[in-house]
Amino acid sequence: MKKIKLGLILVLSLAPIFSSFAQQEIQKLFRSSTCVFDVDGGSRRIGMAHTPQAGTTEVTIVDTPFGKAEQTKSYYEKDNFGYELHVRKLQDLDAYTIQAFFHNKSNKDTKLRAFDLFSMDESFGGQVDLSKPEDWLVTPLMEHHHAETVAKMDKRFKEVGLFYNTTTDKSFLLGPTGPGDAHCNIHVTRQKIRAIVRMDEVLVEPGEVRRSEEMIFIKEDKDKNIDVWTKWVAITHNAKLDRDPVYGWCSWYDRTTKIDEEHVMNVLKTIEENPNTFGKGIVQIDDGYQKMDGDWSANEKFPSGMAEVAKKVRAAGGTPGVWFAPLMINPEHPWAKANPDALQKNAKGIESFMNPNPFHPAGAKWLNPTNEKAKDFLFNIIKDARDRGYGYIKIDFNGIGAVYDNPKLTRLQTFRELYTLYRKAAGDDMYILSCLGQPTRGVIGFIDAARVGPDSHPAHFSHCLESVLRFQIFHKVWWNNDADVSYLDYKLPSRKVGHTPQQGMWHTWHNTVALTGGTAMISEPIDKDDVKAVWRNYEIMRPGVIEETKLVTLGESADNTVFGFNAQREFGNFGVYNLYNVDKEKSNDVTIDFAKAGLPTDTKCAVYDFWKNEVVGYATNTYTAKDLYSNSSQFVRFTPITDDKPKVLGSNLHLSMGANEIKNLVVKGNNIKVEMTDAGAQEGDIIFYSKKGIQAGNAKNCAIKNVESLGDNLWKVTLSERKWDTKQSFSLKLVVM
Repeated sequence: MKKIKLGLILVLSLAPIFSSFAQQEIQKLFRSSTCVFDVDGGSRRIGMAHTPQAGTTEVTIVDTPFGKAEQTKSYYEKDNFGYELHVRKLQDLDAYTIQAFFHNKSNKDTKLRAFDLFSMDESFGGQVDLSKPEDWLVTPLMEHHHAETVAKMDKRFKEVGLFYNTTTDKSFLLGPTGPGDAHCNIHVTRQKIRAIVRMDEVLVEPGEVRRSEEMIFIKEDKDKNIDVWTKWVAITHNAKLDRDPVYGWCSWYDRTTKIDEEHVMNVLKTIEENPNTFGKGIVQIDDGYQKMDGDWSANEKFPSGMAEVAKKVRAAGGTPGVWFAPLMINPEHPWAKANPDALQKNAKGIESFMNPNPFHPAGAKWLNPTNEKAKDFLFNIIKDARDRGYGYIKIDFNGIGAVYDNPKLTRLQTFRELYTLYRKAAGDDMYILSCLGQPTRGVIGFIDAARVGPDSHPAHFSHCLESVLRFQIFHKVWWNNDADVSYLDYKLPSRKVGHTPQQGMWHTWHNTVALTGGTAMISEPIDKDDVKAVWRNYEIMRPGVIEETKLVTLGESADNTVFGFNAQREFGNFGVYNLYNVDKEKSNDVTIDFAKAGLPTDTKCAVYDFWKNEVVGYATNTYTAKDLYSNSSQFVRFTPITDDKPKVLGSNLHLSMGANEIKNLVVKGNNIKVEMTDAGAQEGDIIFYSKKGIQAGNAKNCAIKNVESLGDNLWKVTLSERKWDTKQSFSLKLVVM
C-alpha cells in the first residue's frame, strides 16, 4: 500500500539550550494552557497558570515536515500530577505548534477529559489583532457550519478553523496536525478563541503519561495556511493516495432498496454494449440486496447470489461494487441475539437502537467496534465481499458509539482502529469508499475515497454544495473526494427518486461533480429510452476532472461562489471556473477576480461558456456572470490571448473544457496536430482561435465531422466517432483566407 510522501518527520535534538527568553515567550502565548481530569470523584485542572513549574525550560532544535523548529519544553507539577508542554516555533513558517502531556504520578486512576491547549484574546501575545472582531471571518473546515465573524459566532466546531480578515487580507488557521489520537474543537464564543483536545475521559492509570494532539497556529496567507495544515495531517496520518479517480453506476437513487438482480443485469448489459459511452467502470449495488442487516448475502431478489453477480460484472470488463453498513445489525439477527455484549450501549447500559424506517423496517442495533467478538464479525463482513469477487466497497452508517470495551481509547483512536480492521480485511487492492458526510481524520490512510457531503437527492443539491465545495481542500491530499452521484438531466420520466426544480441547478451540480475529480458516478435507469437520449451527459463527466480544483472564495466569503482550476499546458494555459449564485430565492451577479483565481492579470482572455458552447466575450482582470437565476451558475473557460498563434478556446467534449480530453496541440507551419485522450463525449466541438482559415485534415480513431467559421477569427471543429480506451488524434490545415 503506497502512502503519501510529502515530507519527513524527524526529531533531531541538539544540546539543550536553557533560555529565559523562551520561557517568557511561551508564558506570553500559552499561559492559559491546561488539562482537566477526574480523580477521587471530582474534577481538577493543572497547567501553566495553575501549577508550579518544575525545573527549567529546555529548548532544542527539531525537524518537522515543514523544516526546522525551535522546540521549547516545560514541566509543571502539583500533588503528583504533571503537565508537560511542548511548543515548536517553526523557522521557515510563521507558525507554532503546541502539544501537551498529562503525567499521572499518583497511585490513583484518573479520567482525562480534555487539554485546553490555548486561548486567544485580542492580541494573542501580539501575534494577531482581534480588536475588530467584526472584520474576522471564521470558516470551519471539517464540518458544515456557515462562516461567521468572530463578533457574531458563538459556538464550538470540529477540529479546525480558518480565520480571515476581510479588511486586511490577513489570515491564520488553528487545527490538529497529529498524531491521530484525539479529536479537537475550536471554540469561538464571546469574541474569544480556544483550542481544545477532547480526550473522552480515557483512563490514565498510575505511572502513565497521556499525550494530546499537536495543534498548529499558522498565520501565513490563507491558501498557504490550508496547504500546510492539510499536508501536515496527511503525513502524520499516512494518507493513502495510490488510487486513481473512478467512475461508474450506483443503484441507490435508481431503485433504492427495491433493487434486484434483473435490473442490475439490464444495466450491465447496457454498459457492456456501449463502451464508448460508459467505459468500463464501477457497477455498484447499494442497499436492498442483503437478506437482513448483518447478513450481507443475497436475498431472494438476487437468485444467482452475490458472487455470481460480481463474476458477471468482471466478465463485462467492469469492477463489481457493493454497499455495506457493517456496524448495523437487524435486531432479529441470530448473532445479535447470541452476543448482546457485543452491541453498542450508552453510559446507562441501554442498547443503541435505530427506529424502523421505510428502508429498514425492523430498525437496527449497532455493533461495538471495540468488542473482540464484534471485531471478528466485522472483519468477516469485509473479507466475504473480497472473497465473492468485489473490488469496490462503500461503507455507510459509521456511528461508533461512545462506550468502549477498552477505556483507554478515545473516539478517534476507536475509529482509526475500526478502519485499520476494514483495510486489513479488504486487502490493499480493494477500493474503499467511506460515506462520511463530513471529513474525519479517522479514515485517513485506510480508504481510497470519502463522501464529503450529504446524499445528493435531485431536489437538494444546494444543501450538498455547501459541504462539497468547502471540503475540496482534502481531495488528493487525504483521499479522493466523492461528491455523491450526479444525474443525466434535471428531470427524466423513468427516474423514480424525483427531479431537480430547475435546469440551472442541475447544471451547477453536474459541473461540480465533475470538478470534484474523485468519483464520477451516476444513478439512473440507463437502460430506459428517455435516459438513453441524454447519455452524452454522462460522457462529458467521465472521468472526473484531473486538475487540482479549488474554491477561490473559501475563507474570504461565506458564499461558495467561485470554484474551478487553472491548467498549465505547453500549448497554452487556461482556467475553468463555475460561477455559482448561492442565493436560493433571487437572481444575482457573480464576479471572478482574476488575480485571486490565479488567472493572468492585465491580459485579454476569451470567455467560453460550456453549456452555450460559444465564446461569449472577452475579459481582463475580472469577469461577471450576469443575472444568474437562484442556485444556477455560468460554467466558463478563460483563455489568454497574448499572440496571433492558433489556440483552443473551449471544448464541449468534457466538462474540463480541454483539460481532460486534449493531451497535446502542436502548430507547425500551416498544420495543427491535436492529440486526444479517450475522456469525454463521442461527438462534440472544439472552438479554435485562428487568424488563418482552418480546414479538416486527417483523423485517427475519430472523425472530423465539420469545420465551421464562426467569424471574428473563431472556428468550430466538430469531432465524432471517438472511441473509448483508444488513442485519438486529428490534424487541421491553416489556409490564407
